[in-house]
Amino acid sequence: MFCPRCGAEAGPDQRFCAKCGGSLGTAESGQSAAAPFAAQAALTVAAAVVITQPAQLPAPALMHPIPDGGLTLEEVIAWLQSGGYTAKVVTREDGKRHIESWSQGTLFNIFTPGCQSGRCGSLELVFAFSSKGKFDVSRLNEWNSDVPWGKAYYDTVNDPCLDMDISLSPGGTFESLNDQFGTWNNVLSTFVTKYDLR
Repeated sequence: MFCPRCGAEAGPDQRFCAKCGGSLGTAESGQSAAAPFAAQAALTVAAAVVITQPAQLPAPALMHPIPDGGLTLEEVIAWLQSGGYTAKVVTREDGKRHIESWSQGTLFNIFTPGCQSGRCGSLELVFAFSSKGKFDVSRLNEWNSDVPWGKAYYDTVNDPCLDMDISLSPGGTFESLNDQFGTWNNVLSTFVTKYDLR
C-alpha cells in the first residue's frame, strides 16, 4: 500500500503514513472518497438529456469524532502507534508527563496543557534543538514571517525551537487531527532542513 498524499510505502495494517502523517484509509473509505466524484460525473452526463427527477447526491461520509474533552495521553499514544509512529510517555522530575515521538528521524515532544479529568483538549507539538548557544536567532524572524504554521522561537540559551498547537475539543475529529499532524510533519521537516538541525 502507498500513501495517497506523499507516495511513501506503508504496511497493510497502518492507518496513517509514517512519512507525512496522512490518513491511509481503507478500500471502503477510498470508495467513500470517490463517491462524490462519481456522482459529479453522472450529473455531467445527465446534463445532456432532460432530467425528470432531481439528482440525489450521496450523503457526506461520517466523521470520526474525538471524545468530548479531548484525548488522554494513552489515547494519543495509541493514535500515533496506529500510524506506525514510535511514542512513549515521559515523566519529568516535577511529576508532569508528556509524550516523545519521532517524525522522519527527528525527535519531538507532545505536551498537553489544560487537561481536565485526564482528557486533554489540545496538543502542543514541540521540537527543540541543542546548538549549545551557537544558533543565529535572527534567522527565526524570517521563518515566522514566511511560514504560517509552526511558531519558531529560541530558548533561554539561544537554541532554536518549533511549536505547533492542535485543538482537539470541542468538535474535533480524527480526520482533522490526521490532517494537522501531516502539516506538522511537513513543517518540521522543512524547519530541520532549512536550518540544518540534524
